[in-house]
Amino acid sequence: DAFPLLRRKVMKTTVEIKKMGINGEGIGYINRKVVFVKGALLGETVEVDAQQYKNKNYYFGDLIRVVQASPMRVKNPCRANKECMGCNLLHYAYPAQLKHKKDLIKESLKKYTELDRSQIKIHDIVGMNQKKEFLTQVNLPIVDFKGKVTFGIYQRETKYLTVMTHCLKHHPLINQTLLDLEEILNNTKCKTYNDKFRTGLRFIKIRVFQDKVQLIFITGKDGLKDEVVAGIKKLKYVSGLFMSINTAKYQDFEKQGYKKIFGNSKEELYVDHQKYILSVKSSLPDHIEAFEVENKIIKTMIKESQKVISLNCGNGILEMNLPQEVVAIDNKKENIEDATYNAKALGKDNIRFVYGDSLKKMVPFAKKKDYDTVIIRGINRISDELKDTLRLGKVKTVIYVNSSTSMLAKDLQELSKYYKVIEIKAVDSHIYQSYVTSIVKLIKK
Repeated sequence: DAFPLLRRKVMKTTVEIKKMGINGEGIGYINRKVVFVKGALLGETVEVDAQQYKNKNYYFGDLIRVVQASPMRVKNPCRANKECMGCNLLHYAYPAQLKHKKDLIKESLKKYTELDRSQIKIHDIVGMNQKKEFLTQVNLPIVDFKGKVTFGIYQRETKYLTVMTHCLKHHPLINQTLLDLEEILNNTKCKTYNDKFRTGLRFIKIRVFQDKVQLIFITGKDGLKDEVVAGIKKLKYVSGLFMSINTAKYQDFEKQGYKKIFGNSKEELYVDHQKYILSVKSSLPDHIEAFEVENKIIKTMIKESQKVISLNCGNGILEMNLPQEVVAIDNKKENIEDATYNAKALGKDNIRFVYGDSLKKMVPFAKKKDYDTVIIRGINRISDELKDTLRLGKVKTVIYVNSSTSMLAKDLQELSKYYKVIEIKAVDSHIYQSYVTSIVKLIKK
């Protein structure tokens, strides 16, 4: 159960859905108390089993049937969606999903800020053309299911195992790889990880580059069997196999490093028809189309800028395509190494890539007071130190990027003390989920 509390009341009733929640659930009312109904859509009338938990002033409704369906309801194409929590909007027509995400931005601004929303241009969400088979990478636990080794995710609330070998969002090579690995691992009698003995297979990372795949196994102290390596070598599309022996319970698996078993350490990534070379630990966009759109929006927003500081620049592809003088900072060494290599190969001499903590490394550049624009990405919340740096510096323009509408709104409220929010352009980089990548332009007051 999601709430390990005693149920106080259970009832079967009919509910009219008045709005959509931040997690894609329908919201209605029972006896003037909110009820959350997973799988229900705006405007629908649904029959639910409503459960009210002890010390909770609201209900959770298990959807029994849709009495009156929304015209925006579509057939769910995923067999596992009832249990899987990865795509909570699959049953919603795509235009309605985009409207829902724009409404989430507006609702968050209303709830968490005192901004005059009539003075902010909030654009329609930019939808994606590629809505299936777009994910270029996955990180999955290696699990035992009915005595067979496979790959899946245990859902947070129910502990239900979703086997991930046929996900409609995966690039076709990912699904093919998972099926081929499943056969290899079972034929060689591999075991999943055992906490007591610290042996067995823990996780698989798959990264797709055009028609090639990089594989990274996270294993116990026994590593990979020779027979497994031999089987994987026969898969012509696998360009590189890596392994990390890691028995720590809580650890960033990348910190320990990867051992190359065979193949290439670097691969070619194409973005907007331009080739970049990325190493196995360098950041890879989940959705190439969304990544390209986000970069174009940011470039347009800063076209009047002269000098730019970019925080958490990742693989640096955006920065390599800016005409301005740029300092780009990231705390991942592999990102900076790859970005520096690619910039040199492309003859980009207007960019300096810096490794280290973004805030600490930014301060000396900001103090020079000749950088007029800062791009802020990959930060959960803006720290007080960063706010002070922006306030005391001469930064005229801030481009702020966040995929959480609530965090976005809370940060904009803080930044609005010194900056005016001009516009918000959002990209549907999290298709079928209640997240959206918002790109905000702010100008110093």
